[in-house]
Amino acid sequence: MIYLDLGRIAPLYTTPMTKTLEIDIRSAEGLKVNRRPVKRKTFAVARIGEKSRTSNPDESGGSNPTWNFKSEIPINSSVQFISIEVFYRTGSRRVKKIGEAKIPATDFMGRYSPEGHFNFLSYRLRDEFGDKCGIVNVSILVKPDSTESTTAMNDYGACSSQAAETGLWRPRSEPLSIDGYGGGRIVTGVPIWCVIQRPT
Repeated sequence: MIYLDLGRIAPLYTTPMTKTLEIDIRSAEGLKVNRRPVKRKTFAVARIGEKSRTSNPDESGGSNPTWNFKSEIPINSSVQFISIEVFYRTGSRRVKKIGEAKIPATDFMGRYSPEGHFNFLSYRLRDEFGDKCGIVNVSILVKPDSTESTTAMNDYGACSSQAAETGLWRPRSEPLSIDGYGGGRIVTGVPIWCVIQRPT
């Protein structure tokens, strides 16, 4: 017979940690509906699970809107994706969805994206049929804990300084592919590797 010391056994699960995500839905490019450029005012929605934040509409309207909408959303470590959706209103005030981009949490949380740094990211929007309908540009920052080590922040100093001086947006060498979204279509993302350190 084998006896187990339950006091020495590690728990089988841990409670997910909650962080605060600061997201700026900046703009979009080449928005299309039924392959035609969008001419109406648009707005964007950031979603994490059941939580959402909605931008003000772009007053100029058109297929290249600018929102510069900043908001904060709680996120825990179990979240795998966040989504950015873009909508417009018809003449009868009905809301129509243009497209959606799903952003893997690993693009802004984890080893290559330290807390307290802005990640400038661009993603392909796709409509309900999985067809390309534009690009959305966002910046995402995971707010650091007060106990975060400054050493990790300094490791990215050179990259941050270069990006700040040149305004360089550097895409990954390989596009992201997310299976099972848009009827099995591939959703590609173009995240920026160099991150910008948040001003203190």
